[in-house]
Amino acid sequence: MPFWIIILLAILFILFTISAVLYIIQDTMIFHAEKLPANFTFSFRNAFEEFNLKTEDGENLNGLLFKVDKSKGVVLFFHNHSGNINHWSRSAVFINNLNYDVLMMDYRGFGKSTGSFNEQKMFNDSLLWYNFTKKLYSENKIMVYGRGLGAAFATYAASKNKPIKMVLESPIFSVYKTAKSHYPYIPTKLILKYNFETSKYIGKVKCKTYFFHGLKDNLVPYSSSEKLHELIKGNSELYLIPEGSHYDLINSNVFLEKIKEITK
Repeated sequence: MPFWIIILLAILFILFTISAVLYIIQDTMIFHAEKLPANFTFSFRNAFEEFNLKTEDGENLNGLLFKVDKSKGVVLFFHNHSGNINHWSRSAVFINNLNYDVLMMDYRGFGKSTGSFNEQKMFNDSLLWYNFTKKLYSENKIMVYGRGLGAAFATYAASKNKPIKMVLESPIFSVYKTAKSHYPYIPTKLILKYNFETSKYIGKVKCKTYFFHGLKDNLVPYSSSEKLHELIKGNSELYLIPEGSHYDLINSNVFLEKIKEITK
């Protein structure tokens, strides 16, 4: 057998092996969920209420409403792919300081929420939380916020409703596009069980949308925000933060000043 064929077969075997491993472990790669026991007691300095919503398939979704006196409205906050709402409460405190209430939930398999990861069911859950929010606030007081993977849920909910504004921080274009940027030689489209296409729904969003992305983001390429910004067809603003990574936009003066302006 020619040597070049042996090399080719070896490369194909290595790629196949890597692909198989990635297929098996992709849940843990996409979802860095941290579970909490059902009897876990939250404790924060800011006032809050805890809610549990029941899904159509019998799962329990856990969320917290962080409240301020004389709030201007509410931010429905879809957090990133890691941790749980106990961890993400820091973002709620930041938004509370801008005089907005914050409703933050854990996805299936995160925190005290039950169930396993399922793309369509998780999209349906985002609507369940939006409809719940509409029972507490008039829709012209609802701002939707999506962080990283949470941008897909925020965009899906906004595309089927009429929030006043939407903010997407370091949003994914799709899981496929993000995975392809990290594994260009792997047949990611064939092995992915999830896609979470923010791009599929962004064009149906009618409210003003603001994109924030760090140029040094090594997890989700900033081109994700650029492409989403183009798809929304005009009613949006894009802010690329030169020094920003995926995790530290809150340290940027540009980000802070614009967020304050958005929440006036």
